[in-house]
Order: sequence, then structure tokens, then C-alpha cells
Amino acid sequence: MPEPRPSLPGGRVPLVGPAPIGLHLSGPSAARPVTAHKPGDPADLGPLQETGAEARPGRHSARESLRARLADLTGGLTGLTGGLGVRLRSATRAAKTRLSRILAPIAGPLRPPPDAPATRVATARARRRRRRAVLAAITVTGLVAALAFAARPPTQLPLTGGTAPVAAPSEQAPGGQAPNNQAPNEQSPNNQAPNNQAPNEQAPSGQASSGQAPRDQTPATGDPVAPGVPLLDVDLAPLPGALSLTALGTRDWRHWGGAGADSFHRKASGTGEIQDPGGERLEHNAGACDLRWTDGTPTARQDGTRAGVFQRGAGKSFTLGVAGSGDLRTVRLFVGTFSAGARLDLSLSSGGDPAVREVALAAGDRFYQYVIRFRAAPGERLLIRWHAVTVTGGQNDGVALQAITVS
Repeated sequence: MPEPRPSLPGGRVPLVGPAPIGLHLSGPSAARPVTAHKPGDPADLGPLQETGAEARPGRHSARESLRARLADLTGGLTGLTGGLGVRLRSATRAAKTRLSRILAPIAGPLRPPPDAPATRVATARARRRRRRAVLAAITVTGLVAALAFAARPPTQLPLTGGTAPVAAPSEQAPGGQAPNNQAPNEQSPNNQAPNNQAPNEQAPSGQASSGQAPRDQTPATGDPVAPGVPLLDVDLAPLPGALSLTALGTRDWRHWGGAGADSFHRKASGTGEIQDPGGERLEHNAGACDLRWTDGTPTARQDGTRAGVFQRGAGKSFTLGVAGSGDLRTVRLFVGTFSAGARLDLSLSSGGDPAVREVALAAGDRFYQYVIRFRAAPGERLLIRWHAVTVTGGQNDGVALQAITVS
């Protein structure tokens, strides 16, 4: 049988086993006399302090449960975390403000206000855009002009064409007109027709007459000139060692000298377009080119001559004329200088801009060929003047004339 448990005074049963955590157990205390006390007196410790009674183990004395304590702990952590977040945000904002103040003098504002003035980079970009726009506009304008020029109908040049029959073959030098300063393949002879010679007549000056009647009119052949479109051009051509007046002067030609200062030769079947007023002249044989012909008069054939005429002194000149017919004409004038500076003046009797060529002053004998292309209405003339501007001072210094051809 189990042993009966001892009972404490007052019928209390002592606790057996380990004491619960948080409970304070006390052994039996010595008997104290019971003293009277008032309810609520702080000395009133309850039945456990009664005389002769053993102290009863107490329950857990915490005012809150575990769940409440965990809730208090969680709330504290939440408050701490919230406080840290506010402090971090404030610190970040302050650091950003401080960084902006430090970098503002160096890099400028990160976002300039709308009314802020344009920066140099923006100005350069705007300038580049304007430059590109101007270049694009110029390019488009050039393309439009090129297309308009390419699309225009071709104009008919009065120099070309074959509508009118050509009575005699004509030789045309490239470029439209003969040069002002030199006649390419013709040399003017020393002898010219007398001053009283008619414009379209060739009077023998110191030569026998061929018996051919003088021509008063120049036949109009080739392309007729358009009204109000006279042409005049001149170019300097190289002078060969020999040339044929017959081949170059298909319409007419004339050579001076060979039989005296007043002698000249001309094309036997020429048109009489060459006009020579004559004048005082001297003969020479110093030409740089052999002149030949097979259709001349009074000498029918010449296998090569360098004769010509000249005038001495500054200010002396030769003047010639070629009648116009409304067709394009090519005139070759062969002239020279003897230690002189000379000038060639070309003009149309109808007016217009003259053509001028000059030769600088130099010692020695020099000869030139000028190719003249002109077109004038019937009744008008090409006027030619070759004159000495300056001379070096020699006795025979001046200007020379050998020949002229018309084709």
C-alpha cells in the first residue's frame, strides 16, 4: 500500500516534484505568533505567512502572455525599421543636394530650365543644321537648273546649215571667226592696188591686166545671215613653211610684191571681195613662208615666193576691206613686223564691238597668220587696219603685208 502523504497544518498538501520555472518555493518557517492586522495592510502577505504554515508555491507572476510579448517585440522592431528608413531617405536627399551643389559649378545644371539661354553645343548643332539646309537648297537649285538647261530645245546656229546652195566651196576655220592679230596662211604682198581703186574692183598696180572685167557685186552664197546677227572673231594661227593661196582663197585672194612695190597678184576667177585703197609702199623679200598659187593673174602660176611690201616708221599702216554678202566668211591675213610693235584692228562697217590684237615690240623680223571669221549683211564690209605702234629706231623698222585670202 502506498504510504499516506503527510498533511500540512491547515489541510494543505505539499507539492511533490520539481518546482515550476519562475516559482519560488520556501521551506517550512518557524512558528510566529499571529498578530492582528488590517485588510490591505502591506504586511498582509497572505496565508503563506501564517504561523506554523508552509509557504505554497506561487504561479507565473508575468503580467502578459508570450504572444503579447512577441507582439510588443515585433512592434518595437517595426518602429525601429521605420525610423531607420526615414533617416536613410533624409540622408540620401541631403547627399544628393550636397552633390548637386558641388557639381553645379563644374558641369552646370543637370536639367537647364526651359527659358535658359542656349549652350554652345546647342548653338553649334543649330548652325550645322542650317548649313545642311542651305547646301541642300543649293544642290536642289543646281539640279533644277541643269535639268532645265538639258530639257531646252536646241538652238539652230546660223553658222551651220545647208539650206541654201553653195556656189563655191568655202573654208571655215574653227571658232567661228578669224583671229584679230594674225592671218593664218596668207601673206599680204608689198604691192597694192592704187588708192583710186573701186571697192569691188581690182586694178593692176604695176602689173599687166588679165583682161577680166571688174566685179561690182559679191555673190551671196552659203548660209544667209540672220538680221541683226553680225559676227566677228579672230585668232592667231601658226605659220607653215609653205602654203597655197589657191587652196585657201576659194573665193578670192591677193598677193603684194614680187614685181615692184606697186605690183600685186590676184585670183583670176576671184569674186573681187578684197578692197585695197593702196598707198606708198616698199618691197621686201624677207617673208618666212613660201606662197604658191596656180590660178593667179597676171602670173598664172607661182611655185614659191617670199616677197611682200612694208612701210617704215611708227604710225604707218595698211588698210584693207572685205565686202560682206550675208554669208559666213573666213579671211586669212599674212602680215609681219620689222623690229616694231604692231596692232591689228578689226571692225564691221555696220558697227558692233571691234576685235583687237597687239604684238609687243621686239627686234628682228617676225611674221604672223591671222584667221578672221566674220559675217555681215550685203553692202557692209570688214575693215582691217595693221599699223606700227612703236619701232626700235632702225631705218627699215615698220610693218609688212604679204597676202590675204577669202573663203
